[in-house]
Amino acid sequence: MQPTSPLGPLAWIERYCPSLDGQFLFLDPLRWDTHLLSAGAVIVLREAALAIEAGCFEAFRAEVAANGGWPAGLERLAVALTALAERAAGTGTEA
Repeated sequence: MQPTSPLGPLAWIERYCPSLDGQFLFLDPLRWDTHLLSAGAVIVLREAALAIEAGCFEAFRAEVAANGGWPAGLERLAVALTALAERAAGTGTEA
């Protein structure tokens, strides 16, 4: 049996952020807790995931800061997604 590949940030959101009556339930990949998010918050996390996968997350963070900052609580969740990219690349540590 072949081991499964770790999910990247965008694949994690697609798999572990289902829609529930117009809101989304996001599973934090580091703390294993859940967060009820609005559609707008999920858009921000998807854009963060794309930036992480493109290797430009720090530029994305600077852009968010320049445009008024992060919506409440989302920066921590976006940073948690960076661990997925590290695991997928084989540079992260196993929990």
